[in-house]
Amino acid sequence: MQLERRDAARTDRSPEPPTTVVHRPDIEVLEPDPLPLRALIGWRRSGRSEGRLAEWHPGRAALLVGAVAALGWWLPGAAVFLGILVVLILTHELGHLLVARRCGMRPTEYFLGFGPTVWSRTSASGLRYGIKAVVLGGYVKIPGMGPSEEIEASQEQFTYRAASRPRRMAVILAGVGVNFLVALVLFWGYAMWSPGIDVGPVKAATGSVSLMYDVSHDTVTGLVDLVTGAADYTRSVTGGEVPKERMVSAVGGAQITDGLLDQHPSRLLLLAGLFSTSIAVFNLLPLLPLDGGHAAIIVVEAAIARARRRPRYRLDPERFRIAAAVVVVALLALGVTSMYVDILHPLSISG
Repeated sequence: MQLERRDAARTDRSPEPPTTVVHRPDIEVLEPDPLPLRALIGWRRSGRSEGRLAEWHPGRAALLVGAVAALGWWLPGAAVFLGILVVLILTHELGHLLVARRCGMRPTEYFLGFGPTVWSRTSASGLRYGIKAVVLGGYVKIPGMGPSEEIEASQEQFTYRAASRPRRMAVILAGVGVNFLVALVLFWGYAMWSPGIDVGPVKAATGSVSLMYDVSHDTVTGLVDLVTGAADYTRSVTGGEVPKERMVSAVGGAQITDGLLDQHPSRLLLLAGLFSTSIAVFNLLPLLPLDGGHAAIIVVEAAIARARRRPRYRLDPERFRIAAAVVVVALLALGVTSMYVDILHPLSISG
């Protein structure tokens, strides 16, 4: 009875800080967790916003704004390049979002960045959108991307897996489609605005298509050469030399952007168009977790379904998670080594 009274009295007080149980031979003592650990637990818990229509973290927002402001003051080119990437990422994910809704799906999240939430709101349709702390990516969450994912029965008809293969393919390819479209607009704007180019709107449009084709072709060729010459690439990087096939990292993009700030602003449109095209082509690679990998799964799934005469056959992407993990590790290695090369041998653009 005494224990029950003590427990009842404790519920009237504010929650106690996280504690750690210390085991001793003669007694068991509860001690508060160290302050850094309590702060980390509070940081993680504050990002959980289930049930909230709006979420706002002033501390995280101040850190993010301060980091961007410091980047703009210290490395203006890097800040501008980050802005270009943010726009390209948002438009890419917006393509997935809009087409998914058009195809009868109900995406639940649309975010810029990863990690803890800085700001978010939930719309009347149930879409949660906002900004995460690490603004180096973005995503759209569509329920039912995996056949084994648990979904409420009332929402099953609005999932990715419930849609037909053509609709799922449209959703998957929407992101790269938007990237190609944005690249065409940027190339056209560059041709019309650049002081060194004197063409009409029609010729600028045809030239934009030709330029986008050339960039796409060069990107594919460069990726093939990089894979076939992986050994030479590794030797060059470890030796501190410039590889024959050099991928431009975020550091390299910032270096190029910094060199363009003193030139006509139209050059930034050209740079953004080049990166938008390259991002689209890169995402088309038939490798998970890239968009091209999900598109390849749909194609293989359709072939198996036809061969087995099972129209409703579904392939679970989770079955390929080991292969996807290998691809992620390879992409991370490529990104890190590309940054290393760009730091040792900075990129620049003249003229």
